[in-house]
This record gives sequence, structure tokens and C-alpha cells, in this order.
Amino acid sequence: MSKEGMTKESGDFMEQQAFIDLVAGSARQSYLTYHLFPSITIAQAILESGWGKKVPVDPVTGRSSYNLFGIKGTGVAGSVKVVSNEAMNGQMVPRTSEFKAYYNYQQSIDDHAQFLLKPAYKKVITASTPYEAAQALTKAGYATDPDYAAKLTRIIDSYNLAQYDQFSAEEPSPYPAWKLDLGKRALKEGLLTSPEWLSKLDEPMPVWAVLAVALRLLDKQREAP
Repeated sequence: MSKEGMTKESGDFMEQQAFIDLVAGSARQSYLTYHLFPSITIAQAILESGWGKKVPVDPVTGRSSYNLFGIKGTGVAGSVKVVSNEAMNGQMVPRTSEFKAYYNYQQSIDDHAQFLLKPAYKKVITASTPYEAAQALTKAGYATDPDYAAKLTRIIDSYNLAQYDQFSAEEPSPYPAWKLDLGKRALKEGLLTSPEWLSKLDEPMPVWAVLAVALRLLDKQREAP
């Protein structure tokens, strides 16, 4: 390899590591509330934003949307309109799309995690490893790309993103590990219907919620041979 090629490769690596460093802290912070593996969050941000180079930017003001996941709509900082050419009836026509705008990457990552709290994605949250979570995303229909899970897995392995899933005992956490394990097991067993409950483990359960869990237990007993 030429010296010029080595320099470019080194520069690319430094840019990529800088992007990982930029979002890793926010991904880890988000995990404490939403319980999505930081490595998955970082890998999705890399894949969907093209290392931050495809984050929608207002073409008039140059304002960044901080939108790492291409989520459309209106965010806490409004929206950013982007015009792109799309094929329609064999012709390329301009189409304006509105993407959510945020004030920082933490808000983008938290909004993405909140989206994955839908019941359809509960296996993403209850996965034992980031690789299981990647497969669960594909099975839940998160992306149309059949290789989406494989791409996430390659990114996680190539950049050792699993290291960001490790937390020391001294690091702050809203719940002790046994409470979180209990909540995840209840979610897997169908006693809780939505991952949203994992952020409410210390809240008192209303009567209707207690009844719902009790009735699900009865249903499971009736289904047993």
C-alpha cells in the first residue's frame, strides 16, 4: 500500500472513531433508561447516518437536525426539510421530506430508543446479546434490508462496540440489576406487554394493571397441557 493510501486509511479510522466517541456516551446514558444495548444504538447510528455524514441539514440555514436515524416528523427542535429526487413512473421527481430536528444527539438517541419501546420490538429489549437484538430488529420489520442484522453485527465486531455494553458496579443505574432482570423476565413471559414498563419498575401499579397481569397468568395456566 502506498504512503498516500495508508494516510487516507488512517484518516478514515480516526474520523470513524471520533464519531463513535461522539455518540457512545449518549448511547450508554440512554441505556440506563431504555435498556437498548449501547452497541446496537451506536451500530444503527453508524449504518443509518453514514457515520454522521447523512444527518439531515436545513439547506437554507445549514442547521443540523442531529437526526441520526432518519426519523420523519417534528421533533423537540422542530423539523428540517430536505428535497431529494425519487423515481416515480419512470421519471425522477423532486420530493420534500420533513425530518425531526433535535438540539443534540442525546435527544435523537433517546427518541429512537422510545420508538423501540413498542410491543412489536420487545424482543429487541429483552435480548441477551446485541447479536440477538440485531436479529430481533429484522424479525420485527424494523428495516426492509434483509441483511440489516448482518450489517449491524459486522459493525459491532469490526469496531469492538460491545465494549460500550459493559458497566461497572460504581456507575449510576436507576434500578439494581435484580429488578431489571425481573422486569425483563416478566416481559419475556408475557406478564408485561410493553418494554415501557421497564422504566416504571418503582412506580405503584394501578388496579387495572394488577388485574391484567393476574388474568394473563390465568390464561397461561389454561393454555398449559
